[in-house]
Amino acid sequence: MAMKLGKCNMSVAGQFYPATAEELHRKIEKIIAAIRSERNIDRKPVRALILPHAGYDYSAMTAIKGLMSVKTELIKRVMLMAPSHRYGFSGAAYAGFDSFETPLRPVRCDIEGIAKLAAAKDRHFLDLPKVFSGEHALEVQLPLLQYFLGDFEMIPLIIGQNTSLVNSAVSQALKQFWLPDTLWVVSSDFTHFGRSFGYLPFQENISEQLRRLDLEAIDKILALDAEGFAEYIRDTGATICGHCPIEIMLRVAEAVTPELIDYANTGEMFNDFSHSVSYASIAFVEKGEA
Repeated sequence: MAMKLGKCNMSVAGQFYPATAEELHRKIEKIIAAIRSERNIDRKPVRALILPHAGYDYSAMTAIKGLMSVKTELIKRVMLMAPSHRYGFSGAAYAGFDSFETPLRPVRCDIEGIAKLAAAKDRHFLDLPKVFSGEHALEVQLPLLQYFLGDFEMIPLIIGQNTSLVNSAVSQALKQFWLPDTLWVVSSDFTHFGRSFGYLPFQENISEQLRRLDLEAIDKILALDAEGFAEYIRDTGATICGHCPIEIMLRVAEAVTPELIDYANTGEMFNDFSHSVSYASIAFVEKGEA
């Protein structure tokens, strides 16, 4: 079993999202009100979500639209996978934390579930508590999940820079957690475009081409085409930071119908494509319920 570490402290509260419970509730409720003034989002038995992980001022609208689609009373546990932005490694990292702190309350970890992964002694699963410290991609999801789900346990995993072979092996080990009471959440932004990201595949008709680049990747996801999605990343170099956890989830998902709930990018938000990040929320709805 992983070493018992107690709680994992917050790192980006006050930067990516409000640092107090009162401010968090106020911000989330303001976004919900804005969404409801524009559209109605039906609640469904969602088995998995892809959600963005930027600062709430940028991506919370897209993330909340995704969470509003979930029949939350069905959920007891969350499998939360996020990419590693700070450490390079191959595989999936777990740690022996018993909870993660947020401004709302601690999120309890599913110690038994994490112990199963540790006990299997699979070389693709690594006891790496250091990769959780300061990893915003995982942390920013927690207050939103708490607001919508209430109390739940989670299995948090940080996914490395994997080959498809490694992603396939990780997915095989995680299939035991594809259960009706477990919501899978993959934390990922989509294309990071601009000189500062080292990604400028085109310099004309940027708005149209960027949207096309993202939507072609999203089409692979909507088709549940893990191999096609991985190939698309290799062929285009698309800077989708969570492409490995997305691929893992696509290899696990079964009996679901994917739905694109929302898409946005900061280039369109601020009319500035010199530095643009794209966001999508995608729900994987239990087949027959879409």
